[in-house]
Amino acid sequence: MKAKLFRADPHYLDMLHSFTVHDTLMALGYYLVILIVYYCAGSIMARTGKYYGVFANIALMLIPVMICRKMSSIGLCKRNLKRSLLVSGMIGILFLLISTIIPGISSGAKLLPLKKIASNVIYFFVVIALSEEISFRGFIQPRLYPLVKREWLAVLFGGLLFVFMHYPCQMAARGMTAAQYWPQFIASAPFQFFWHLVFTTLYRRYGNIYGSTVLH
Repeated sequence: MKAKLFRADPHYLDMLHSFTVHDTLMALGYYLVILIVYYCAGSIMARTGKYYGVFANIALMLIPVMICRKMSSIGLCKRNLKRSLLVSGMIGILFLLISTIIPGISSGAKLLPLKKIASNVIYFFVVIALSEEISFRGFIQPRLYPLVKREWLAVLFGGLLFVFMHYPCQMAARGMTAAQYWPQFIASAPFQFFWHLVFTTLYRRYGNIYGSTVLH
C-alpha cells in the first residue's frame, strides 16, 4: 500500500531524466526573476498601496509556457486527469470542512455573497494556484534533478525555493527588513513546505499539475 501511494508516473520519471544542467540553470535564472518581480511588487504596494500581484503572477506564469516546446514538460497534460482531480478534490473538500466550513458554521459565520465567492475562486485558482504550480512544481522543481541527481533532494530543494519565494514580496509589502520579517517567515514556512510536499506527491503520482492546482 505504501509503495503504491508513492509510486510515480513513468512519464514523469522519464521527464526528470531527460533534463540537463542547462535546464537547471534556466530554472534557477527564472527563480531569480520571480524573486526580483515579487520584491518589486511588494515595494510598490508598501509605497503606493497598489497591488500588482495579479499582473506579476500572470506574466511570470506565461514565461515557462512560452519557452517550453512541450506543455507536458511543465505538467500541462491530460495524463491521469480524472484520477488526479478526484483525489485532489476529495482532499480539498476534507480540508475545507475541517479548517473552514465546520468552524464557520459552529461560530455562526455568514456565507459570503456568490459574486465574492466566484471572484475568490477565479483569483485563487488562476492567479495563485495555477501560476505557482506551473512555476514551481511544473517548471522549476523537476529541472533541479540534474543538479542533485536524487529525486528526493530535488523535492526538498524545490520546497525550500517555494517557501522562500514568499519572503521578498511579503517582507517588502510590510516595509520590513529581512531580519524584522524573519520570525513571521519562520512561523509560516513549515505550513508552506508541508503543502509543497502534498502538491508534489500529486504531480509525480499522476503526471499532471491540474490536481495539485485544484487542491492548491
